[in-house]
Amino acid sequence: METVETKPGTNPAPISQVKSPDASERSFAEALIDPVKIFASPHEVVDHPWFSDEEKRTILLSWARDELVIEQVAGRVMPELQVKSRIDAVIEALSLFDPPAAGEYLSAVQAIRGNRKRARRALQH
Repeated sequence: METVETKPGTNPAPISQVKSPDASERSFAEALIDPVKIFASPHEVVDHPWFSDEEKRTILLSWARDELVIEQVAGRVMPELQVKSRIDAVIEALSLFDPPAAGEYLSAVQAIRGNRKRARRALQH
């Protein structure tokens, strides 16, 4: 039987008894870092069976921040492009767990989109 190295003077634990990180914890960390990699849509976060409401809220806040950056950068760099963002779906899902934060993101998105429309009109004239 294989054992895990430990400090001298202690009893080594068999590998079968060494606990690996819980799959749900690992998934939460991965989802927090890159939600798009883990979930096909924000509604999958809402329906996730293992995450608490607070964990879902945190993942959706992270996702909203990422999508907001995408909208903002694309609007500045290439205002003529129609960016495919999931921010609307993320905000909708986030509103189930944190309506005030969802409202703030919605306001920010509307401002970004308004600026992008103005930039496009300026390019056309």
